Amino acid sequence: MQRLDDVQARELTLAAVGAVNRSDHPWSAEAVRCLASDERTKVVAIDTCAAILLRGVPRGSLDPSVRIPVSAAAPDEVAAQVASDVVSALASGQDQRVGLVLARLSEEQQYEALLVLVRGAAAWIDAYVGIDGDTVDAYYAIAKSDTT
Repeated sequence: MQRLDDVQARELTLAAVGAVNRSDHPWSAEAVRCLASDERTKVVAIDTCAAILLRGVPRGSLDPSVRIPVSAAAPDEVAAQVASDVVSALASGQDQRVGLVLARLSEEQQYEALLVLVRGAAAWIDAYVGIDGDTVDAYYAIAKSDTT
């Protein structure tokens, strides 16, 4: 397989997130496997998911003891914990801790943790799309009733 540059890795990560929200889980899992197979693309994928999951939380703004759970279907408890550790480290500005966390894991465990991050990012987006739909519905319901 051809090595992806950072822009391609970011696009593939976003596509994997979109695939989860379209219930194309096999495609998303394959995309994540591709991203997890290379150190650089893995870093870009983590950064892309963290940017979604930490929207509104400036990096480095939280105390290192704060834990941010990543809500997503996790293959196992280790993957969920690693995903939480990674996002929490980034939120507290401890980027080097991400490398330490990942270094202790097998390649398969790193893949599973990245899959949790992708699924968590998809859930975050899905929640906000749902809220946006509710707000638009409410707007139209009230706006139409005011004008009739």
